[in-house]
Amino acid sequence: MSRSKPGSYLPFADWPEGDRDLWDAATRNDDPFAGDAGARLAKSTLHVYRQAWRAFLGFLTIAEPAALGISPLERLTADRVREFAQRLAQTNTPRLVAIQIEMLYGAARVMMPNADWSWLRVMKARLRSAAPRAGGAGPVITSMQLLELGLQLINESSPAGDAPSTVADVLRYRDGLMIALLAYIPLRLKNFVGLEIDKDLVKEGDKWFIIIPPEDNKTRTHLEFQIPDDLENEFSTYVDYVRPRLLRWLEYKALWVSSRGGALSASSFGPIMTRYTGGRLGIRMTPHDARDAAATTWAVAAPNQIGIARDLLAHSDLRTTNKYYNRARAVEASRAHAQVVATMRKQARRSR
Repeated sequence: MSRSKPGSYLPFADWPEGDRDLWDAATRNDDPFAGDAGARLAKSTLHVYRQAWRAFLGFLTIAEPAALGISPLERLTADRVREFAQRLAQTNTPRLVAIQIEMLYGAARVMMPNADWSWLRVMKARLRSAAPRAGGAGPVITSMQLLELGLQLINESSPAGDAPSTVADVLRYRDGLMIALLAYIPLRLKNFVGLEIDKDLVKEGDKWFIIIPPEDNKTRTHLEFQIPDDLENEFSTYVDYVRPRLLRWLEYKALWVSSRGGALSASSFGPIMTRYTGGRLGIRMTPHDARDAAATTWAVAAPNQIGIARDLLAHSDLRTTNKYYNRARAVEASRAHAQVVATMRKQARRSR
């Protein structure tokens, strides 16, 4: 049985047989009258549960390989979960660690519904309570700081202004562009990582637009963003050179390409952003934190117009039913946000 690298997810095919059997039994939906908890859950929920279990097994392949020979029920102990959380905390924010343990708790309940998981429920609740609340005390991060970080990574990839050439260069370029673009366009992670050329990303004339219809958005609102002028050259370089350099299968439409040549996953981009922000900004940030940074940007730069952040982020309190009005508000909000970030950046440069 192959083993994964440290900190990686153990592929389902490499799970111990007992784990695979429990998962298959819990999520099988052959019987329309079945009452299995797993069969009733949404596919997206089952996906994150399975990812959490994969991460836990991946951790054990390094920390305690012999534990994989123990039955899943005996293997999942408070000590092992505590060690797992401590390992996650080395590269993740406390909030992300709490979420991961909460998903592990969900997986355990799905796979072994008759076991007593009260201790794990208490553990995940304590982690959630101990994690700093979004927007709580701590360093103030704005979209401008994310933009500068992203551009820094891009510039390091091609210091002379030429197209990057090595694999390390193109990956750093991709990462930098993703972070910089999130500063301007703070989409939810699922929408951002799932962007596809000619579907969500379209070109009109010499301008690129991200267009996400209501049915693909969590709050069922229309989202539309223009790739900002400040990133046009960088974005074109990525589409024309960097992406083809990474892409292994030409028929793939995913905008963001992984080091293996396929679509970059949401679970892969999270640690990438956390690593760069932790190392360069001194605070580990998740992609979702880019949305908090956008709201902070408006609170700092234009507190009397904080309502624009609501339209930019497509929060659920946007209740109007006129779809054309919704679209206009989304477009105007994205343009206003780009202008605010650009203005703050110019002011910061003049003050240096």
